[in-house]
Amino acid sequence: MSVYDIARRLERKIKDSDEYQEYTELRKKVMGKKGSREMLLDYQNLMMELQTKQLSGQEISEEEKEKLNNLNNFIEINNNVKKYLEAEYKLSVMLNDLQKIIFSDIEIGIPQNNEAEDSSEKEGSSEKED
Repeated sequence: MSVYDIARRLERKIKDSDEYQEYTELRKKVMGKKGSREMLLDYQNLMMELQTKQLSGQEISEEEKEKLNNLNNFIEINNNVKKYLEAEYKLSVMLNDLQKIIFSDIEIGIPQNNEAEDSSEKEGSSEKED
């Protein structure tokens, strides 16, 4: 079986998973209600903006903190948006775990440290350097 066939099987398994099924169901609910959809988009945009500010070393203003707090309060009240964000998080955790499993022992590229020298010494390599 080719790697691509296995990847397609994994895709189907992910789509059949409880995490993905719950996520898609809640996504439809949120997308079906204009107020919920707008609240979610406002929240996601504000989070992205604040994270960008933090990463660039800028201070988050009290006004921005208050806006985020207000949105968080509205999300706590809006059960569909709250559950959607929880389901999105669970799906994200599962996908991150899968990525760690798949790529945990895969080595790509040439290391810039002494790792390459250490491994060639262990293998007893007698290859000439280019």
